[in-house]
Amino acid sequence: MSAASDALTERAVDWIVLLTSGQASDQDRQRFEHWLASHPDHALAWAEVDGLMQQPLSRLRSAAGAAPGAAHAARAALLRSSKLDRRRLLKLAMAMSGVTIGGLIADRYIPLAGLSATYSTRTGERQTYALEDGSMLTLNARSAADVRYDGARRTVVLRQGGLYAEARPDSRPFVVRTRYGAVVGGESHLAVDQFDTYAVASAIEGALTLQPQRGRPLALPQAGTAAFDFDRAWQRDDTAHASWRDGILNVRDARLAEVVEQLRAYQPGVIRVSPQAGALRVFGVFPLDDPARALLALGETLPIQVRRYGPWLTLVDAA
Repeated sequence: MSAASDALTERAVDWIVLLTSGQASDQDRQRFEHWLASHPDHALAWAEVDGLMQQPLSRLRSAAGAAPGAAHAARAALLRSSKLDRRRLLKLAMAMSGVTIGGLIADRYIPLAGLSATYSTRTGERQTYALEDGSMLTLNARSAADVRYDGARRTVVLRQGGLYAEARPDSRPFVVRTRYGAVVGGESHLAVDQFDTYAVASAIEGALTLQPQRGRPLALPQAGTAAFDFDRAWQRDDTAHASWRDGILNVRDARLAEVVEQLRAYQPGVIRVSPQAGALRVFGVFPLDDPARALLALGETLPIQVRRYGPWLTLVDAA
């Protein structure tokens, strides 16, 4: 780390130790919010350190089912640690992560995972590409894909994000591979989005076949939409799945966490949503190209609290 980013890390560690100590006053919280909103680097430093602090606690909670006694003792020991010990723990985690504040800022504009991909898009950018067989490929914001054609098939590997493809007639199948499995079609128009735990595919024109990595294939008729993970595929009622091409997020009974995940592709700043808020169901039409307005609309229709700390950090919690 540079001296400047190291100093920011130190300050963020100080803040999180104070705020989780149970001894922070209202004045302390006001000073923290002022510091957080005063510069984008402050918000990113805090988000990074706060994320590192939550990871060990999350792992301990997950382990409680297998070894409740040991997990309880370890969690209690961590929470009872002195300020100095906790600062050392966080500093060590920061050093081991190898992630700098500058790297976080760069990744929010240009996803680092897409730099080596055949095609990729930046935050807030949609782009259409012509493939060698005349097919058209449109990538959603913060998306990355590799294209591999051979004598047997036409393959698009979706690394992250979402795509819309217009596959031209060809003797070879048109295949979109995700981390969870493949979507197979011929001459067809299809949309595929990849999320943290599953993917969603829509057969806009022509039929498709969904093949989870370990599960049974699912035949998807024209105008149908289905989701799939590693083990299974299931039908889904979502006729507006590819509305992002027009800069619109048309939501039909989705979790707020999934909606926020799609909004993140259009906002350079960090958006964090609590598990309680993330579980809420959402219906509505929201502007993708103005995520701040979309979050404002969500805050007016759902029992949530949306707090913005400048343009670089937005926290969404249950009201």
